[in-house]
Amino acid sequence: MFKTRLLLVVPALVLTSPPLLAQENDESAEEAAQEVDVEAETEAAREATMAWLELLDAGEYEETWNQAAAAFQEAVTVGDWLASVVQTRTDFEPFGERTELGSRYMTDIPNAPPGEYVVFQFRTAVAGNRTVVESVTPMKDEGGWKVSGYFVRPE
Repeated sequence: MFKTRLLLVVPALVLTSPPLLAQENDESAEEAAQEVDVEAETEAAREATMAWLELLDAGEYEETWNQAAAAFQEAVTVGDWLASVVQTRTDFEPFGERTELGSRYMTDIPNAPPGEYVVFQFRTAVAGNRTVVESVTPMKDEGGWKVSGYFVRPE
């Protein structure tokens, strides 16, 4: 039986499954999206996210903290991150194939600083022939796209 375990980094980025990926008719988001190449930014964010997830899957937890966005590092100490990751992921490891469920470019996330974000959601195979949903939110940070939030829940 699943123990429900959630891991959320950067508490201001409250990530929930469907609403963040649902298409909203938001004029300010549309205006901001017109000023950037959303497709190119989303692809760059995807590449950074996948590289970060590879480190996470390889057990390079401290390196995931080192490569995270400044907001991530300000929200959680490396020690707290390591403890949270071990507690949250242990029952599910190994993490296997990911299928992207969707992505959404955003410039305004509630309780988060203004900026560019992409929310990605993945259905991920885990131990015991089970699946989880991972939400990963990179933000455009100094030096490029870096993960600012990570959330995992049993499906």
